[in-house]
Amino acid sequence: MNNSKNSVRTLTMLALLVAMSIVFSRVLSISTGFVRFNLGSLPVLLAALLFGPGAGFAVGAVADMIGGVLAGYAINPLITLGAGAVGLVAGLAWQKLPGLRTGLRLQISVLLGHFVGSMVITSLALRIFYGYPWATLAVRIPNALILAAVNTVLLRILLENRALMKMVKK
Repeated sequence: MNNSKNSVRTLTMLALLVAMSIVFSRVLSISTGFVRFNLGSLPVLLAALLFGPGAGFAVGAVADMIGGVLAGYAINPLITLGAGAVGLVAGLAWQKLPGLRTGLRLQISVLLGHFVGSMVITSLALRIFYGYPWATLAVRIPNALILAAVNTVLLRILLENRALMKMVKK
């Protein structure tokens, strides 16, 4: 019975993180032409750290699919893979680096997640499917680095929040 209660709680938390990711990426977004600044990956990364790499992947992929459909876009499987890879890679790195101090562990995990998911997979998808020139895609690198830094700071604050951690551990 207790396991069932925990799985319902976990699914509810993950669904809320999907909703937050959609709102952060689609509504609370600053667009400068071909580069968008948003915090849509923050809930994805939080899911990866708190619930594991599979949960991070699921939150990223589901949020991308639902958000794309709501915005009127067709689902692009490679871009969805990139969104999920941010959570998957960050979650795997977080699990594999338990000996590091929290700040460094967090920085490495978030940076690797953004590097693989955003800089590599999503940029490759934009090149393959939409013909973006490599020079234009190079602008995505500083964008991803800035977002990784902001996400790291915000995640550190969230991970130190006792109320959040208590709610997740129940």
